Amino acid sequence: MTTSPPPGTSSATGPAPLAGIRVLDVSSVLSGPLTALLLADLGADVIKVEPPTAPDFTRSTGDARGGMTAYYYNTNRGKRSLSVNGRDERGREILQALADRADVLVQNMRPGKAAGIGLDPGECLARNPSLVYASISGYGSTGPASAEPVYDYVIQAVTGMVDLQRDPATGNADLARHFPADKVTSHATVEAILAALFARERDPARRGQEIEISMHEANLAFFWVDGMMQHTVVGETDGETVYPGDFYRVYPTRDGAVTLMPLMGPFDGICRAAGHPEWIDDPGFEPLGAHNLHRFQDLLADAVAAMTTAEALDAFGAEDVPAGNVADRTVVHEHPQAVARQSILEHDVPTMGLIRSPRPPWRFATTPEVIHAGAPTMGQHNDEILAELGYSDDAIADLRQDGVIG
Repeated sequence: MTTSPPPGTSSATGPAPLAGIRVLDVSSVLSGPLTALLLADLGADVIKVEPPTAPDFTRSTGDARGGMTAYYYNTNRGKRSLSVNGRDERGREILQALADRADVLVQNMRPGKAAGIGLDPGECLARNPSLVYASISGYGSTGPASAEPVYDYVIQAVTGMVDLQRDPATGNADLARHFPADKVTSHATVEAILAALFARERDPARRGQEIEISMHEANLAFFWVDGMMQHTVVGETDGETVYPGDFYRVYPTRDGAVTLMPLMGPFDGICRAAGHPEWIDDPGFEPLGAHNLHRFQDLLADAVAAMTTAEALDAFGAEDVPAGNVADRTVVHEHPQAVARQSILEHDVPTMGLIRSPRPPWRFATTPEVIHAGAPTMGQHNDEILAELGYSDDAIADLRQDGVIG
């Protein structure tokens, strides 16, 4: 069963925002599939393409039940699945026919590789001028690194993210233990696709276009805003600066840990919550800045260590100090705010059984919210999709017999 959305969050009066938009997803792993999933969550009809002998990597990675992995589900729910060999001439014809009918095509192959399955961007746009063709790659189609293989961890490293994650005590650099570079690229691609669709609507000829998104540039733009604030001004600056990230800290409690940031204040509230109102008038902390913040944090850590997590949150909450508990991932869905707004939904999914997934992050006032409860098995919609293209049952059977479709 899919949990119902909370009452009063929508007064839907029309179709979902992207209802009627057709998306051809010939991407794999994370950056492209997540892009297409977000479009599906906005109401688009998305066809996920996989070669019969080379399923998406995420189908075999991580926790699974009933033959479906959570990773694949989390990046492909709400799509239809087509298993077709684009290296076969008949398979290329199928993909080209789908591209000719599509509003959006998403691919994340290395530059130039899509031509091998009949989906060269120039040729696709020549046949279907209204197409929005989104090409995701590691470094883009030009430049000395354009042909290099790229994964999330490479982009984290070359954009400065890993350098920023150095342990203050040891100086050792570290990676984020999820895939932020891929996910940032997905959201940047969705932004570009939506803008291109809007531009098409304003064009009397309804012309689409190719969009190129490199993981490198998407993450430079994402990281730069705050991660590079100390490297934006070229030359000398006015004086001492404080980079808040240098003072991010986790404060252990008697039974867990909390996070808070003294720079964000209110300073007097933090002092009272910690049980040390005398710190408010301590000249050593006036003003609080880079020269004394670590010392203050050490004292604060000692005070917090004497509290339970609940006591700390109550104390800081009473003083309107932003603070949060370090939640174990097994209970993230139990956060009172997530429960109140039904931010994490439970679905009964065929083959998988009961699973949890986040609802889309947007809440529209007058358009329906789209909540998908299932992800397709490999080639689940082959016959349906080919029939839509005009293939007869016999033709589909021949394609299957010859291994063109899975």
